[in-house]
Amino acid sequence: MSAPVKKWILRLLKLAVCAGALYYLSTKVSLNDYLVVPAESAKYLIVSESSGSLRVKDTQTGIERDVAFVPPKNPKKLDPTEARIERGLKAVIRNADWSWTGWALVMMAPVACILAWRLRLLLATQEIPLSLRDAILLTFAGNFFNFAMPGSTGGDLYKAYHIAKRTSKRVQGVTIVVLDRVVGLISFLLIAAVVLMIAGRTGRIGTYGQVVGYLTVGLIAAGLLFFSRRLRTLIRYDHWLGKLPFAEKIRRIDETTFSFRFHKVEAILALAVTLLSHACLVTYVYFLAKGFGIHAFGQFTEADLYVAILISTVVGFLFAAIPISFQGFGLMEAVFIRVLVQGDWCDYSTMLALTLSTRLVQIVWSLPGILVPWLGLERPPESVSEESLEKMAE
Repeated sequence: MSAPVKKWILRLLKLAVCAGALYYLSTKVSLNDYLVVPAESAKYLIVSESSGSLRVKDTQTGIERDVAFVPPKNPKKLDPTEARIERGLKAVIRNADWSWTGWALVMMAPVACILAWRLRLLLATQEIPLSLRDAILLTFAGNFFNFAMPGSTGGDLYKAYHIAKRTSKRVQGVTIVVLDRVVGLISFLLIAAVVLMIAGRTGRIGTYGQVVGYLTVGLIAAGLLFFSRRLRTLIRYDHWLGKLPFAEKIRRIDETTFSFRFHKVEAILALAVTLLSHACLVTYVYFLAKGFGIHAFGQFTEADLYVAILISTVVGFLFAAIPISFQGFGLMEAVFIRVLVQGDWCDYSTMLALTLSTRLVQIVWSLPGILVPWLGLERPPESVSEESLEKMAE
């Protein structure tokens, strides 16, 4: 199968996943507010609200009428037979406390600099120099091409292109860009493993959460075995590696990755700063949640809410990294629905406003990447692709 055909199949798959997610959410989320009356098995469009009453419209007949309605003191503890208001996206956005958005933007501010420092640290293990200025510029540009641009030139390709231009160790440089992303995923996996096991034990996310946590720990342990010389000798790793297609190219990538065994301090530091950046990420999502009116209730505390946001964010971003949807749309929402909506922290409309605003904050902080090509780091030409970078590395 040719590369263009594969590319179009992947695009169609992404469109199909997004279309399916949009259809599902359209059955759960509305723009306007509705009064749900279980006794009548009906929903009425709310035209206006006043103290003690609502003006509602029957969408089937178009008839408007006034009905008595007193908002419950605890809407999260409603009897299933009681009438309730389902807020639409318009109300969620209109009633949001936007001061929390400012705090979310502030919390996201240091992330690009943290990731730039991590990139320099990983490159230094291969004796590839990169100034802090260029690392920051490449990180912003990479974020811009990842989050804000729908085109085919991704952020990782952009960084790999410029790093490969700056060193004779091109294989190592390109491999480090890939490993830079892998370190981020490992950090998410570590957080997810710990939190899911705790959540599964306490019942916050159900018993399956603990199982997923143990599976994640097993996956991380299996990854660590990659660095075991004894295991490599036992399974004749080098012998079987030589049997693979493009064996020499794979061997050079393997050597770059395996070299982290001799740079334990740098590897631990890279993981530590990644955990710090993810703490910033979870906290900015928590601030956004507060802005949309998601608060602790009943016996739950703010710490419980933070844990729920942490689970949603970490697992949601892991799911969003699966390349079968544009910006993980639908995959991230599925996790937020499981944790926040089914956990009674919020409704579908608030959940969708939260996930969309989470992406919006990322896009806002990627916009400085627009300026990078004018500061000396030009965008790779259209002819540059992953295949051409591999040839450059050779």
